[in-house]
Amino acid sequence: MRQISTPYLMALAMLFTFVGGVGARAEDFPKAVVAVLDYAKILRTSDAARDAGRQIKQYRNSFRDAMQADEIRLRRAETDLKRQRSTLDQVEFKKRRQEFKEQVIAAQKRAQDHKRKLDRAMQRAMEKIQGAMIPIVKALTEAKGFTLVIDKSQVLFADKALDVTDEVMGQLNQKLRTITVPKPK
Repeated sequence: MRQISTPYLMALAMLFTFVGGVGARAEDFPKAVVAVLDYAKILRTSDAARDAGRQIKQYRNSFRDAMQADEIRLRRAETDLKRQRSTLDQVEFKKRRQEFKEQVIAAQKRAQDHKRKLDRAMQRAMEKIQGAMIPIVKALTEAKGFTLVIDKSQVLFADKALDVTDEVMGQLNQKLRTITVPKPK
């Protein structure tokens, strides 16, 4: 059996004394009254979230149409460039090939820009929904005496009785049925 040195034992005793003296005891904390909220479900299935999703889909479709037009134009330009390869001198062909590459890069940048704008518009819509939901959760917390509301994604197990998602969703759907998502620019 290994012997523990006296200085080590003294340091350990001092640590326990310090931690025990400074740390809070269980009886110092208020009793926790917990509720669980499925935030992702609300952002996915509330009336306002569905409305925002519908609008974003429309914007996405119009952007997709523009991207398809770009793609058709670029395919034609590529076909023309391939046809002209045998009739153009090497310097002119390289110049036109470089111009084509720049057009492709510009189209890719436009597509990325459209995606970024759509993502930003959806994020703003979700922030509006969250802004409407927080006062509902706060009022429910005060009315029912919750001391802690936890997102369901952070909970391993909870009794269904603790879940307030449907109640919050119902109030949110009454307060915010639709949402205006400005056209991404």
